Amino acid sequence: MNNTNMNGLDAGSLNMGSLNMTSIVVSTIVYFVAAFFIKRQLEEMGIPKGMTRGTVIFVLAAAVSYGAAFLVDLVFT
Repeated sequence: MNNTNMNGLDAGSLNMGSLNMTSIVVSTIVYFVAAFFIKRQLEEMGIPKGMTRGTVIFVLAAAVSYGAAFLVDLVFT
């Protein structure tokens, strides 16, 4: 019996682990870079530190990170 066929998929087409890892690594790096530059921009604008500024930094950096992960998936698939 051939064990390389699992639910209609070849064993060669199941190599998505490295792609997922690439996406995670790139999005993590992009998150920290985006957070750094967003924080610096908000400091230059004179916005005081607080919970709202921290939330804005988190949300914007996360959005940029998700976008980078999407682009990695789009390019490599």
